[in-house]
Amino acid sequence: MELGYLTHVGGLGSPRDAYRDTVELAVAAEAAGFASFWVAQHHASEAQGYLPSPFVLLAAVAQATSRIRLGTGVIAAALEDPRRVAEDAAVLDALSGERLELGVGAGSDPAASALFGRDHERRHADCAAAVDELREILGGATLVPDAPGLLDRMWWATGSRRGVDAAAARGIGVISGRPQGAAPDLERYWARAAAEPRVAVSRLIRAGEPAAEVAARLRADAALPWASALLLQTQPTRTDLAGHLRTLAVAADAVSAAVSAVREPVAAGPRRTAGWTA
Repeated sequence: MELGYLTHVGGLGSPRDAYRDTVELAVAAEAAGFASFWVAQHHASEAQGYLPSPFVLLAAVAQATSRIRLGTGVIAAALEDPRRVAEDAAVLDALSGERLELGVGAGSDPAASALFGRDHERRHADCAAAVDELREILGGATLVPDAPGLLDRMWWATGSRRGVDAAAARGIGVISGRPQGAAPDLERYWARAAAEPRVAVSRLIRAGEPAAEVAARLRADAALPWASALLLQTQPTRTDLAGHLRTLAVAADAVSAAVSAVREPVAAGPRRTAGWTA
């Protein structure tokens, strides 16, 4: 199971401070052995996070790192122009040496939908339409620069069975942040995925939480046997850099203690149970 870190790019200082600290945090995550580093998108909501433009900040992260994969966790596809997303993603993928993990979702903030003049109640249908157009552009001949392999690094953040089924049918990875009840839908995803199944389970670590408590919670997590990646994030969102760095250390200790208990189900159980074949 791969380990990733997700930040909402908040903090106790200014947005400029948060952007600088996020680059430093990504460097630290790479040094600590994390496989991926993800940033969340928020519009006009300092309480949730300072970052409306993930591709811009991840371009700076790409220049400061060399190995760690860079994820959008996530772009609110229902609010975006798919060609603009595809072009920005392709440029970032080229700059980073094909390290982009392109996460998209419907978006959960009604205020953001209003800012963009969109009907928030239609966000799931709008997201599905945007995902289909985005996939067509990424796989087509008109994208400059081209982005070979990026279609295989797309993720759909969803908490519903309908969303899981939609991702499975399109061969897209799933990001699941549901703390309870996600396991049956993830098992369903493994059975129905049109491409190799990829599941990233996102979980919270409270600032200052002991590693033993985190490990115990992870061991009891019914979704982890279906996960190929575990994305950890610190709560509250507005945590300073020192708090994030402490979480990196806690995460390394907690996961090493917890994953050993679920490694066999992750490696074999879902494939066997769901009928997955290589």
